[in-house]
Amino acid sequence: MIKAWSTKAVILIAMAVISGCFYILFLHDDTRRTQPREGELPAAGERTLKVMFSETDNQKVRENSPIQQEIAKRTGFKLMYAAVPVSNYNDKKKTLLTTQNVPDIMQIDKQDVNEFSSTGAFLPLMDYMNKGLMPNFKKLWDQNPDLVRLTVDGQLYGFPAIARDEAKNGFGPVIRMDLLQKHGLPVPRSFDELLGTLARLKELYPDSVPWSVRKGTSQLLAASSYMLGSGYNAGNGIYFDKDKGQYVYGPASREFKNVLSFLNKAYTSGLLDPDYAILTQQQWTEKLTGGESFFFIDNSGFGLNFTRALRQKHLEAFFQVMPIPEYAEGKSRARFYMNTFSGKMFAISSKVQDPESIVKLMDWMYSEEAFRLMNFGIEGLHYTLDGSDRPVYKKEFVETFIHSQPTPYYALYSELGCCQLSFTPYYSNTMSQFQIERMTGTWDELNEQYWNIVASDPAYEPLAMEPPLTSREAARVRDINTLLNDRLDKEFDKFIMGLKPLQEYDQVIRQARELGAGELEDIYNKASARLQR
Repeated sequence: MIKAWSTKAVILIAMAVISGCFYILFLHDDTRRTQPREGELPAAGERTLKVMFSETDNQKVRENSPIQQEIAKRTGFKLMYAAVPVSNYNDKKKTLLTTQNVPDIMQIDKQDVNEFSSTGAFLPLMDYMNKGLMPNFKKLWDQNPDLVRLTVDGQLYGFPAIARDEAKNGFGPVIRMDLLQKHGLPVPRSFDELLGTLARLKELYPDSVPWSVRKGTSQLLAASSYMLGSGYNAGNGIYFDKDKGQYVYGPASREFKNVLSFLNKAYTSGLLDPDYAILTQQQWTEKLTGGESFFFIDNSGFGLNFTRALRQKHLEAFFQVMPIPEYAEGKSRARFYMNTFSGKMFAISSKVQDPESIVKLMDWMYSEEAFRLMNFGIEGLHYTLDGSDRPVYKKEFVETFIHSQPTPYYALYSELGCCQLSFTPYYSNTMSQFQIERMTGTWDELNEQYWNIVASDPAYEPLAMEPPLTSREAARVRDINTLLNDRLDKEFDKFIMGLKPLQEYDQVIRQARELGAGELEDIYNKASARLQR
C-alpha cells in the first residue's frame, strides 16, 4: 500500500509540475505577445514565408543566402524569396494585387497603398503598433514624423524601408569629363549649353549616340523633368513644386511643354538615343561603358561604376556629375533622394495565418541586432564592431570581392543577401558601400569629388513625400490616374520624336484638365494643408 500510494503521489506531483510549467510558459508567451521587450525575437516555430520584391541587374538575388539562413536560425522563419526583375515588377505586382493573390510579404509603394488598401489586400498595422507589439519600429516612427505621410485614413499598410546614415544623392547630369578636357569644352552651365556641348561631341565622334537612357520614356521624364522646370513621377504625374509652393500635375502644365521641347531638340538633333523608349538597363550600361555614349541624366552614382569599366580600356576616361545646369536664366534645381525613406514598403498579406507573429518578425528587423545582420552579415565571420559599437566589414572578407562584377560592393551584397536592394526594411546603403570601396581600393579622388559636388550644390533640395490621404481621396486619385495615364502615356513620345508638332500639346493639357488633373492637384494640396494644421 505504501509503495502504491508513493507511485500515485509521484504521478500526481509530476502532473502538477508539468501543468505548472505549461501555465508558466503560457503566461510567459502571453507576456511576450502583449509587451515584447526591446530587441526580443518573435515567437515562432518553423514556418516558411514567401517574400516578393524587385531584383536589379546589379544585385542578383541569391536564394538561401547566409543572411536568410541566419534569420531562420534566430527567428524560426524560413524566408523564400520570389525576386522579380525590376523591369517587370510593377506589372507582376499589379496583377497579383488585382487578383487578390498576394504573397505573405510583398514590396509595394505609396501609390499601391492609395490604390489597393481599400480592397483589404494588406494587413493594417496601427493596432499592432498601438498595442506595443512593434517597439523597434515605433522608435523610428517617432523619430521620423514624415512617415505619417504613408498612411491612408490614419492607417499604415506597410513597413517602410528606412535608411540609416545615408549620404545625399539623387538624379543628376553625368558627362564624360575627360572628353570635355581633351577637346577644350567648358562644363555646360545651362541646358541650352548642354545641347551645344553634346552636338560638338557628336561632330567629333560621328558614330556616337551622346545621350543614353535606361528603362524608357517614363524613366527619362522622371529623371530629367524637374531639372528642366517641371516634374513627373512614373504612374502619377503629381509632384511638389517648391517654387510654386504646391502640388502640380506636371504633364498638364505649361512648363512640361518646355520639357518636351528640350527632349525633342535633343532627339531630332541625333543627340538623344533613337532607341531611348525601349533601351534596357543592360543596353544603357553597354553604351556608356563601351564609349558609344557620353552623357546621362539618372542616378548620378552610376558614373563612378561606369568609369571603372571604361578604364579597363581607356585609362584616362572618366564620368563625373555636373553642377545642375540652369533651365532658365538664374534658375537651377534638382532633388535629393529621400535619405531616410527609400520609397519602398513591405506589406503583409491580410490572408496570412497568425499575422501577429509576422508583425513581430518585421518589427525585429528594425532592431539593432537585425540591422547588423541584414546589412553586414554575421558578427565575427563578416564583420566586427569598432570602438563605438558600429559594424565594420572584415577586410579579409571584403577583399575576396576586389575583382568582382559589376562592382565589389554589389557582388558582396548579392553574396550576403543584404542592404537596400534586398529584403531589408532597415537598411544601409552608402554607409556600407563606402567601407567596401575603401577596403578594396576603389575609393579614390573621383569618389571624393563626386560626393562633394552633390553635397555642396545648392540646386539640390529634399524630395517631398506625398501627404497622407483619406480612403475616399485615395480612391479618387486612383481613378483619375488611370484615366490620365491611359490618355497621356502614349502621347509623350509623339512630341519627343516630332511625330506631332509641339503646339498641339496645348490640346493634351486641356484634355488632361478635363480628365481630372486639376482635381488631382486640389486633392493633394488640401491633404497637404490638412497635415500642417
